[in-house]
Order: sequence, then structure tokens, then C-alpha cells
Amino acid sequence: MPGRYPYSKLSKWSPPSKFTLFAYGPRVKAHQGSDDFDFGDAFYQLRRIHSLFNPEAKLTDPVAFLTNLNYRGIRHKRYMPAQILQDMQGLFFQKLGLNTRQWMDKEVDFCSQWSKIPASLEQPMLIILDIARHLHDALPTCPNPLRFPGIVILDRPDTLCPREFFPQWIDLLDTLFPAVQFFVSLPSSWIARYHQSIENTILPDFPDYHQRYPQRNVSRKPGPGLPKKTILLVDVDSRLPNLALMKISQYYKKKGYQIRLSKKEVFEPGAERVFASSVFNLPSSKNHMKKLKAYYGQALECGGSGVDVHKRLPQEIENTEPDFDLYPELQERAIGFLTRGCPFSCSFCIVPVKEGKPRQVNDIQSLAAGRQKIILLDDNILAHPRCKELLHEIFRKKLWVNFNQTLDLSLVDEEKAALIKSIPCCNVKFTRRVYHFSLNDCSNLETMRAKYDLFRFTSRDNVEFICMYGYNTTLAQDVQRFRFLRSLPGAYVFVQEYQPIQGGPQPQLDTYFDEHADAYIDELIQICFPQAMKSMEKFYRWLSNFYARRYGKLHMGLVDTIFRYNNRFNRGRYIATLAGTRQLV
Repeated sequence: MPGRYPYSKLSKWSPPSKFTLFAYGPRVKAHQGSDDFDFGDAFYQLRRIHSLFNPEAKLTDPVAFLTNLNYRGIRHKRYMPAQILQDMQGLFFQKLGLNTRQWMDKEVDFCSQWSKIPASLEQPMLIILDIARHLHDALPTCPNPLRFPGIVILDRPDTLCPREFFPQWIDLLDTLFPAVQFFVSLPSSWIARYHQSIENTILPDFPDYHQRYPQRNVSRKPGPGLPKKTILLVDVDSRLPNLALMKISQYYKKKGYQIRLSKKEVFEPGAERVFASSVFNLPSSKNHMKKLKAYYGQALECGGSGVDVHKRLPQEIENTEPDFDLYPELQERAIGFLTRGCPFSCSFCIVPVKEGKPRQVNDIQSLAAGRQKIILLDDNILAHPRCKELLHEIFRKKLWVNFNQTLDLSLVDEEKAALIKSIPCCNVKFTRRVYHFSLNDCSNLETMRAKYDLFRFTSRDNVEFICMYGYNTTLAQDVQRFRFLRSLPGAYVFVQEYQPIQGGPQPQLDTYFDEHADAYIDELIQICFPQAMKSMEKFYRWLSNFYARRYGKLHMGLVDTIFRYNNRFNRGRYIATLAGTRQLV
């Protein structure tokens, strides 16, 4: 790049849509079979303006881009690429008189179509296609990125576009990219002749697409203060309604207190007491608790498994019925325990420490509280001696159940399998039938297959297996688990990374990789489940980062899998930072 055109490098990464700036000089050329549609360049967004300064900078390959749009938008009926192709095809015909009707056909050959474009219009069209391609790449979730605001610099476009087409071309740019501000440099003779076509106008009022998704805004500024005799409850990190807070709420309501529930953090003076519950031992949860303690001091009472696995509610609160009004999103659903505890002593599990051996803590009628749908939080209901009686009663009462903590497949027999199949087992929102099991290691897989066969599941069933990773399995064992689950009809996987409990064992991963690591990863990325593959992406990212730290390189097949569908514009940065293990240089 010439020295008289200094530019500032992007020291920090930002989404391509944050700085939507394009620039084109008086000469342009396109890629021909060499374009990169895989976002392999970490400085991809910076290079969008190189074509203004560097005549060797190449623009989008028109044939490859149009073929890509047609394949995704027309053949596979994806709305966004179809909309872009339709807008361009219509305006090229309307404004420039080009015969582009075949662009919307499924079997179109864009090599042939592009060869029919007059040579004098190739460069003006290259600029349009290049802008459209970069907007398409930068805004993968926008319904039509061509409507997105941005800035385009055109230096001497009169050298690119024939004089007789120039007004129509300018009109085409203005129509196709209605929210883009164009800065154009032209000879004075051209400006005088075409001032009507390029006159300054005010851009219309377009919505701020950066505000499409509400941002979490946790304010640490004190509010106006809570009313007297108010109890403040803080649900720090629960993914379900917090049962302990529901009982605390009911207990204090009966004593005449007002209840205020907040999530994550809240800083308001005036609360008589503040109860904060943290379920998970995560850095983010600890950070929330630290801020709450600094603000509320002695008025704050902390609890939950993420704080202290031995801490219990006072017995008079534990025996209180939960306050379902605290979480109105529950609607007609009940939540709670029939049994607590588990007979096993898995080293990674919090249950043996917190709950002990199986025991019944509630009856079905009290738990359901007149509701027909129950989110059951039992640790291992099948391990309780009366589990068959409990399942029979659930069936007789025609209750729908979400076995939220999964069922222990190793404890299933033919009678239990028939009982479970007779109960409508659902997801937590009760929008579909789902069976929940877990599989955390590779022990006794063939026995597990025999247990699974008792249910006579088919490919039409939804059977979710929760699989923990990052504790003490090897890569070979993880692949073996996923291969096994893929062979079961109706089964799919939901993966969860191991998170140590307070004082619990640390991950044991020194022997996770062996000399066959690459082959195992090659096999892993070929194992595709019919659903929940977004969950698997988390495991892929963890594995890719672990692999990069261990070997100092990336497994590119794994990288391609991670970015096949989601956040593709981050691929270059991911490669340049070695899966986040080093700084972007």
C-alpha cells in the first residue's frame, strides 16, 4: 500500500457489521476461482477498503458469489440469500436492461450468464456484487443485509462506468443500498452534467439494526429504595425456577412481607433482608456474589450449591409450600422433588455430598398442587425402593412429567420401561415428548443397549442423553460414546462440560489425547445426530481449544465443522488466534 495512504490497523476485533465501510478506486479486478468464502483471513474486515488504495486488491468472484446465492437461496430456499439475489436480478434488468431472469432458476449456469454481460458493464457490476457480498457476509442473521446502513467511497467511478450508463448505475446503487451513504469523487464536468443523479440527499430514517437484540444492562447505581418490610431475593444463576427462593418467598409472605425477585445482580437500598442463591460454581456466579456482598454486607444471606453444598434451609422454611407466583412463567407447571439422594458415589457428582442416600421427601398430590404438569428434580428416582409405586401413581393421575435430572438407564427393567413409556415424558416447556437419560462413561455399553431396547424406541422418538465431558474420559472414549449413541434409534446427545463442585476433584485429562488423536477427531466430526448439534458445537470448541494448547496447531477439519453454519465471519480470527490460545497479531 502506498505510504501516502496510512491506515490504522484494527487492534481489537469487532464484528464486521460494526464498521460497514467499503472503498473502491478507479481500477478494479475480480477473483477468478481464487476467492475465499471461508473467512480464513483474520483481517478480512480491514481488507474491504484495500481496493481504494491498492489496484491489485481483488474484488468478489462474481460467478462464485452468484452461484453461492443461487444454491442457498433458490435450491435450498434460504430467505436471506434468495432476497439478495432477487433484488439484484430485478434491478439489473430494470435499471441496466440486462437479461438476468435466469438467475432465479435452479439449474442456471452463472459462468454462461456472466459471459453475456457486456464488457463495459462488468466493472460497475463488480462493485455492486462486492458490496452485496460483504453485507451478506457481515450480517448473517439480517433478513436483507442490502438494507443495512454503511459507507461506500467511490474514487473516480467515471473510469469504471460508461457515460451513457452512469445515471442508471448511480440510481441502481441508491435503490439497491438505500441506507448506504456514498462519497463519490468525479471530474467537475461529470458533476455538472449528472448533478441530478448524484445530488446530495438526506438518507431516510432506517432502524438501528445494532439494537435488534436487547443488551443486558445491570446497573450498580442504587435505585430509589424498596418499601419497608421488603425481602429481596436474588436468583444468581438458576436455569429453572429456584425452588429454595420459592419457599423463602412463601415463608416471608405469610409473615406479611413484600417480596422482590431479581436475577443475577440488583443494588437497591431498603431491603430488610436479602437472600441470594447460586446453583453453579462458575466464575460469573462468584463475581455476582462478590458484588452483592460488597453492596449489602451483613444484610445478605448466601446459599445454594454454588456457595456451600452443606448449607440447608431452616426446617420451618424447608417444610413450607413453594410460592408459584414468584415465577409466573411456570404457568400450569409444578416443580419439586418426590425423592432426594442417590445410592452411588460418583466422584464428580454433588448429590452424594449434598443429599445422601435415596429417601422420599414429598407425595405426588402435594407436589402437583392441582397441576397436571410436573418438573421433577429428583436426583435418581429409579433408585428409590418405591419408584414403581410412584411411577404407577403418576400414570394413574395422568400427569405429564419432565424428569429434569435424567433417568438412570442402568436401573431400568422391563416393568420400569413400560411404566416410563406410559407416562407423557416431556421437555421442560412441555412442548414435545422427550425421554432424558445420561451417559458419562463407556462402561457396560452393551448392557446399556439391552436396557435401551426394553423401551422399543424408534427413530420417531426423542431420546436425549446428557453426556459430560472434560472430566476423566479420553478422546477415544468420548468418540466411542457418541458412536454408540448414534447407533440407538431415536437417541441424540446434549453435552455438558464438567464443572467442579466446591472442593470437588479437578479434571483428569493428562491422557486425553494419544497418537491417534487426529483420526479420532476425523471420525468424531462425521458423527451427526438428528438434533441438538448446536450443543455439540460447544464440545467441538472445547476440543479444538484443548487440541491447540496441547499440539500448538489446529485440526482444520474440526475448525471447518465449527464454522460450517454459525458465526462464519469469526473463522479468520479463530484461526489467527489458534482457537483463542494466543493474541491476534
